[in-house]
Amino acid sequence: MAAFQRRKYLIGSAAFLVFAGLGLWALFLSQHRPGLIDKPFKLTDAEGRIFDSRELQGKPSLVYFGFTHCPDICPTTLFLLAQVLKKLGPDAARINALFITVDPDRDTPEQLKASLAAYDPHLRGLTGDPAQLAALRVIYGIDARILAGTGRNYNIDHTNTVFVLDRGGRVRSSFDLHASSDEVVALLEALMQGR
Repeated sequence: MAAFQRRKYLIGSAAFLVFAGLGLWALFLSQHRPGLIDKPFKLTDAEGRIFDSRELQGKPSLVYFGFTHCPDICPTTLFLLAQVLKKLGPDAARINALFITVDPDRDTPEQLKASLAAYDPHLRGLTGDPAQLAALRVIYGIDARILAGTGRNYNIDHTNTVFVLDRGGRVRSSFDLHASSDEVVALLEALMQGR
């Protein structure tokens, strides 16, 4: 009888831990995957043009926060985005592909233009006022901290997430550099069809 009670207790404890874990995971997702990004903002792109957040309406968007001096994570993620855009072919013009800097001091429009040219012409680099960029990172749940360095050779530890927004500007999914380009393409194609 004691063995039965112990087994029942262990099963109950395991179930509690599983459901508690799922609850914490749901809380994490709700805090780090915002729904509708409804706070207006304006940034400057690599051509010196203004990007208005209203441009997130009407077509799906890929939104990635990074910096051009990143030694590894950002280039790998940008390469993945370039693969996705290439596989989309002409449909790549039907989405927003945004690279928003976490390093406005170094990522000038000229720097963004030079760096992103190596990936895909559909990638649009955005920079702006540091305070506005910081507020935008809070909305998206992006952490970005400068690591100890010398002069302008510092590195930045930041959240590595690409957000997928639908045609209404609502976050539908997110992924990182380990995602399959084919899966991302399928998701974007579905969003372009209004699914």
